[in-house]
Amino acid sequence: MHALAIDLQGSLASDWPEHVAAIGLTGQLPTLVCLDDAKPLGAAITWKDGRADAWASARVDTARRTLMYARTGMPIDGRYLAPMLQYHFADRIGGVRTILSAKDYLLSELTGLRLTEPSTAAGYGIYDLRERRFSEDLADFWHLPRALLPRIQGANTLAGPLNHAGAALLGLRAGLPVSTGAADSVCASFAMAGLDESAVSISFGSSAVVIGASAAPRLDPAARYLLTPHVNDAWYGREMDLLATGTGYRWLSELFAWDVGDIDRHAAQSVAGAHGLSFAPYLAGGEQGALWNPRLQGALFEVGLRHSRADIARSFLEGVFFEVRRCIEVLAETAPIDAVMVSGHLVHSPSSTQMLADILHRAVGAVPDKSPAAIGAAMLARRIANVGAESDRYTWSRPLIKPDESTAHVYAGLYQQYLARAALCE
Repeated sequence: MHALAIDLQGSLASDWPEHVAAIGLTGQLPTLVCLDDAKPLGAAITWKDGRADAWASARVDTARRTLMYARTGMPIDGRYLAPMLQYHFADRIGGVRTILSAKDYLLSELTGLRLTEPSTAAGYGIYDLRERRFSEDLADFWHLPRALLPRIQGANTLAGPLNHAGAALLGLRAGLPVSTGAADSVCASFAMAGLDESAVSISFGSSAVVIGASAAPRLDPAARYLLTPHVNDAWYGREMDLLATGTGYRWLSELFAWDVGDIDRHAAQSVAGAHGLSFAPYLAGGEQGALWNPRLQGALFEVGLRHSRADIARSFLEGVFFEVRRCIEVLAETAPIDAVMVSGHLVHSPSSTQMLADILHRAVGAVPDKSPAAIGAAMLARRIANVGAESDRYTWSRPLIKPDESTAHVYAGLYQQYLARAALCE
C-alpha cells in the first residue's frame, strides 16, 4: 500500500488526493488470509496453490460435489477458502480469529472492518446462492468454525469511512467512503462487457477468466462453470477459468529466451494448424475451464524435426484458444453469444486477436486498459460517492474484429482434431 501511494504521487498531479471521491476495491480470489486479533498469520495462500486438491477431492465424492454445486454454484476443489483453511491450518486453527480474502484484508486495513460481499464470499466454497449467506452445514463439513467468517454485505455498497491508519497509508484524507467492492473477475467483466447476456468477457492474465453475465441463477447440469454473484445483486456471472494461460505463455517465452510478445510474432509466421501440431495447454497440473479435471497434463502432439519454434508458438496459442472456445460453447448452450471482449497481453497482437476471432467464429473486441478490474471497481465506487450513475459498459476505443470465414472453416475441423487429442491427456 505504501508502494501504491508512491506510484500515485509519481504519476498524477500533486493535488490528486483532492480529486478522490471514494475508494473502490477489487481483488484476486480465492486467496486465503488468516488473521489473529491484529495481524495476518503468515503469508497469504493464493488460488494457484493446489496442494489441497487431492485431499479435497478425496473428501468430496460425485454425489456430494453435485449437492455442493447446487447450493453454492461452485464446483468445489481444494482451491476454495474453506478446504484451504482446513488443509493448511488444521493444526493451528485455535490462533485464527478471522479468515478473509486478499481484497477484504485490504478493506480491513483501510476501515478496520472485517467483512465481505457475495462475489468474494462465493470463493469460500460455502456461500449459499439462494439463501445469500454462508451455509452452516457446509462450514461444518469443512470443520470451519463459524465465528471465523466475516459479515456479508452487498457488493459495491458503503463499507465505512477510510480510517486514519488507512488515510496515512494512502496519503488521503480520513473519512472518504470505502466500497465493499467485488471480485476482480466480475469487476473486470462489468467494465469490459457490461451486464449483457450476449457478450462474454475474457481477461487474459496468469489465468484466463471467461465470464458471461446472466440475469437468472442459471446452474449448469454438468457443473462445468461457476455461477457467481455479479457486481449487481440481481445478476450472476457464469465463470470458467483456464489455469495456466499467462503462466504458460511466460514459461514458453523463457524456454526459448523470448521477450514478451515474441510468441505472438513467431506464431504469426506459422499457419493455421501449426503444420500438424496440437498443444494441450494443461501446464498447471490439471485444468478447470469446462473440464474440472485435476489429473490433466499438458502435451505437444505429433511433434517432429520438420517443426519450427514458430509452429510450437502457434500450437500453444491455438490450444489456449481452443480451450476458450470449449468454454464459450458451454455458455452458448443456453444463451446466444454474439461478441467476446478480451483484455491482457493479447490485445497488443492483431494477429493473435484475429486468430482468436477465427477460432471462436465470433467477433472479438480488444479492451486496451491494463486493469479492467480496477476500472470496474472505480466505476462502481461512484455509487457511494454520489457522482453519477455507472454506465453499463466501459467505452473501448477499438472496433470489433470479425472472423475470416475461410480460416474459421479450417479451424472448425482443427478444433475437432484438437478435442480428440486433448482427451488423451489424463
